[in-house]
Amino acid sequence: MRKVVLAGGTGHLGTVLKKKFLESGWEVLILSRKQPEKEDGVSYLFWDGEHLGTWVHVLQSADTVINLSGESIRCRFTRKNRAILTDSRLLPTNAIGKAIAACDKPPRLWINFSGISLFSGLNDLQDETSATVGEGYLAQLTKRWEAAFSTYDLPETLKVILRVSPVLSKQQGMLAELLPLTRRGLGGKISNGRQCVSWIHERDLVRLVMWIIEQTQPRLVYHACSPRPVTNATFMKALRASSGASFGIPIPRAIARIGSFLKAVDSSFLLQSVPGTTRFTLEDGFDFDFAEIECALNDLVK
Repeated sequence: MRKVVLAGGTGHLGTVLKKKFLESGWEVLILSRKQPEKEDGVSYLFWDGEHLGTWVHVLQSADTVINLSGESIRCRFTRKNRAILTDSRLLPTNAIGKAIAACDKPPRLWINFSGISLFSGLNDLQDETSATVGEGYLAQLTKRWEAAFSTYDLPETLKVILRVSPVLSKQQGMLAELLPLTRRGLGGKISNGRQCVSWIHERDLVRLVMWIIEQTQPRLVYHACSPRPVTNATFMKALRASSGASFGIPIPRAIARIGSFLKAVDSSFLLQSVPGTTRFTLEDGFDFDFAEIECALNDLVK
């Protein structure tokens, strides 16, 4: 039986990945700061996401380790929150790197989640070959995160950075927040509507992770996003159509800033482009089930 270790695997993405691994007959171990739970087919181990401890032994002979650790970026970027966001990404990455280096029989593959936010604020589309990095806070945080991952030279372990775009799901994230607003007539474009929106259907994300695991020589970086990003105006139009909303009141920039403040999130989520697309997934043979935004939203909403 193949063994997968999910670090920080109790969130939404960890939950959907756990379900897929169990369905595929894998042994699943989850590293979590929360009180260990009891669940058939799953072993939970406590870790603090920073120090080596008794959890290290579960990495021995594992097929795959996936690091999903990281506090949600949907907050105001105060000094306190920046420290939390930084520590929740860099410290677990360093802990896993040190743990793998100490293994006699290290994992075959280490996938470290990262973010398409590396390209926040840029104008041109960026794929896995791009060397350009945005200048905003999230872009620089992601750059540091990936640098921490790259620090570890692990000759017996394949390493992959998976830059994840906003994941479309009815349970959590961008779609879960926008759908009820759109149904109440508030699903118009935000500002001028030209912001680039990168996205991926949650089922395609799970399929992509499983696909990467089966590659004998995966690339160092893959983008978990549809090859066809859209503008904010196009996204909202497709969401109105899929949800049956006959109209959507546009949101001016000033109102978007006020709304972001009231929801305690940074306004860049609404007003800034994140122009990510993917090249390596297509070149290496991954087939998206949901490459078009209309298809993805129809599946999730209807």
